[in-house]
Amino acid sequence: VRSKSLILPSIRGHPSTKLRRTLKGHFGKVTAMHWAGNSHALVSASQDGKLLLWNAVTTNKLNAISLKSSYVMAVGLEQSNGNLVACGGLDNLCTVYHLNQPSNEMEMASHDGFLSCCRFLDERRILTASGDSTVILWDIPMGTPMDTFAEHSNDAMSLAVNPADPNVFVSVSVDRTAKIWDIRNPQAAQQTFSGHEGDINGVDF
Repeated sequence: VRSKSLILPSIRGHPSTKLRRTLKGHFGKVTAMHWAGNSHALVSASQDGKLLLWNAVTTNKLNAISLKSSYVMAVGLEQSNGNLVACGGLDNLCTVYHLNQPSNEMEMASHDGFLSCCRFLDERRILTASGDSTVILWDIPMGTPMDTFAEHSNDAMSLAVNPADPNVFVSVSVDRTAKIWDIRNPQAAQQTFSGHEGDINGVDF
């Protein structure tokens, strides 16, 4: 998203997709966004140094958090209760905020490169992908890594958790591969898919 607004089209009726909502509130380029599980709430981050939580139906802003860094590349909203939000970017950190107490934050540092993606497994665990080519599983209350997934040979650009089995996730990379992982066996990917002729920048189940 390169503008200062979020545009929400309706997928139904494709190819005659039409604009449904425009969410305006950022004063800089929107660099990342993520939907909540209930499909009404979404979170966005911008170069204006703000993280905004929206009601996508009413377009109302529900919460605003001032970030320490404006170089945010990834945001994630915890899916079960929506009480936690995470973000990261060129600061190499994953920062988790409690939406009810934004000043109560947890910074998790272990990556040696930018954060490209973050996805919660639950309120206690989160996965982060990084330009250091790894994915890390974190213990949020402790703020420490639980496991590192390190088979990519270049920047890990995105990840997605299997909604049917949160033990399973997929990561994609500039190395042109997608890898399926099981968090119960972090030593080796369960499967590797190759075939793209360029960087893989996004993935979803």
